[in-house]
Amino acid sequence: MRSPSNRRRDEILYSALALISGGILCVWGGLGPAQAEPPAAEPAAVAAPTVVPDGGAPATAPAPLSATVRIVFSTVPSAKAMVYWGKKRLGLIEPRKPLIVQRPRDSGPLDLMVRAEGFLPVQTRVYTFADGKIAVKLTPPDQKKTLLGYREPPPPDAGSQSGGGAPDGGVADPAAP
Repeated sequence: MRSPSNRRRDEILYSALALISGGILCVWGGLGPAQAEPPAAEPAAVAAPTVVPDGGAPATAPAPLSATVRIVFSTVPSAKAMVYWGKKRLGLIEPRKPLIVQRPRDSGPLDLMVRAEGFLPVQTRVYTFADGKIAVKLTPPDQKKTLLGYREPPPPDAGSQSGGGAPDGGVADPAAP
């Protein structure tokens, strides 16, 4: 059993920890330990119009967002490429001339496939919550080892050399002796 002095010491320690943790929570919540309650509402001051530094007209509110977004596609290196959305052809990216697609704002993501002759196909996703520019990096087939996630294909005779299968490379009959 604990002595009364140890019990009192533990109570003080737990009280101090509670005060410290409560103070930290108040600071993390944006209030200091002395401001446990939000301050009383102060009268709102009248805001003066914002003046441009060159003495121009006051700044106005930003224009409302348009109903559509513009997505600009280009390729690196510059090449002739076709952009597909599923089976639907969205358009052609010409060398040094981008493809511009307009879509309804917030109509969901577009999963696209970009195909160019002499290059590997590229899958990408485009979002429609804001205007955007997409530069698609094209990779020739002989440089596919440089891509993230590339794996060497298995050797063509790897299936017939395994010890668990039939001698002809097919599936062994489990009923055979």
